[in-house]
Order: sequence, then structure tokens, then C-alpha cells
Amino acid sequence: MTKFFLGFWFAIFGILSLALSANDLWAAGGVGGMTGEVFWQIISFVLLLFLLTHFLKNPVRIFLKKRQEGIKNSLEQSARKEEESQKQFENWEDKFNLLRQEVADLHQKISQEGEVERKRIIGRAEEEGERIRQHAQVVAEQEVKKARATLRKEMVDLSVELAEKLLKEATQPRDQGRLVREYVERMKEFR
Repeated sequence: MTKFFLGFWFAIFGILSLALSANDLWAAGGVGGMTGEVFWQIISFVLLLFLLTHFLKNPVRIFLKKRQEGIKNSLEQSARKEEESQKQFENWEDKFNLLRQEVADLHQKISQEGEVERKRIIGRAEEEGERIRQHAQVVAEQEVKKARATLRKEMVDLSVELAEKLLKEATQPRDQGRLVREYVERMKEFR
């Protein structure tokens, strides 16, 4: 028997012995001493306690042991689940940090590629601008040459026209005949 049940039985016998020996307590009720009815009630109570402890001791102990094991298992499961949750949380936190790093790397890479592309576009634009400038210079030079040629032709035409006009005014009919003869003679010499 356990210490609890042993102490319990000592307490029951102590109360019973006090009840049987204390006539003064029973006398206060107006009746001298303990009556048979009270005595049998005490015996019934003690017997009921004995039977209850005798028959319920093992089932109560088994129930309490199962309950203790259930609580222990629940605590162990909770600890395992907490540990698994912590591992999963750390795993997700690592993935999140890795993803954050990948985003930062991608952002940096895109910025670098954008800078390279910007420089390439500026270089192409400068090359295209230089090519257009050179083309415009060539076209301008050609236009200047064309304008000069046109201007020369107009100057020659104007000079010839002016010379003709001056010649017509300065020459007389007899000079014209002489010029025609000289021209014809020169042509004969060339033949």
C-alpha cells in the first residue's frame, strides 16, 4: 500500500476511535452516549470507504497513469511540432533571405545591363551623328561646287552677253565684214 492510503486508513481509525470514546460530544445532543444508529452509520461509512478504496484503487491508478502518459505524449508531440515548426520557419526564412538576395542581385545586374545599354546607345548615336555630319558636309560641299559651277556658267553667259552687247555697240558694219573675213581665213589655215 502506498503512503497515501496508509495515512488515509490511520485517519479513519483515528476519527472512529475519537467518535467512540467521546461521550461528551454525544451528550451535547441531549442523549447520553452514542446511539446504535450513529454507530452503524459510522461502520457503514468506514466499510463504504474501505470498499471504494479496495475496488477503485487500481482503476483510478490506471486511469491516472494513462492520463499522465497521455499528457506526457501530448507534451512530447507539442515539443516535436514546435521543433518542426521552428525548423520550417528557419527554412522559409533562409529561402526568403535567399530570394531577397537574388532580387538584389537581379536589380544590380539589370542596372549594370541598363548602364551598358545606355552607353552602347549613346555610342551608336554619336557614330550616327558623326556619319550624318560627314554626309551633310559632303552634300554641302557638293552643293557649293554645284552653286559655283552654276555661278560660273551664269557669269560666263552674262560675260558673253555683255561682250556681245559691247561688241555690237562698238563694231560697225564694215568691222563686221572684216571680222568675218578674218575668221574665214583662219579657218582655212586650220584645214
